[in-house]
Amino acid sequence: MGAHLGRLVGLLVLVLVLGGCQLYWVKPGGDLAAFTTDHQTCLKTAGMPMKEDWVMVNVDFYRACMKSYGWQRENASKTDVPPGYFRGQEDEGPVRLVTIPQQTPTTEPTPPRR
Repeated sequence: MGAHLGRLVGLLVLVLVLGGCQLYWVKPGGDLAAFTTDHQTCLKTAGMPMKEDWVMVNVDFYRACMKSYGWQRENASKTDVPPGYFRGQEDEGPVRLVTIPQQTPTTEPTPPRR
């Protein structure tokens, strides 16, 4: 019974650790304005026009485009997001060109109290 319980606890810890992470786009010196510009450019490049400002996105092409602009994908916590980490397009499908995925608030260092 002890070995079974140990495996169960180990599996639970693994699920919790992996469930708390997601992929972000990062680039040295990259800020939200640069990310937004590159993200929207890559949506246009990787997407097939549908109507008005909508495209059908191929995420493989989108990711290749973002990498060509110097962005890399990295894992980080869903709740403790470092500055400079941005959520990009993760799914195939129709996307409006003028939007960006909802961004998780970053954890800015707290200035020292005086």
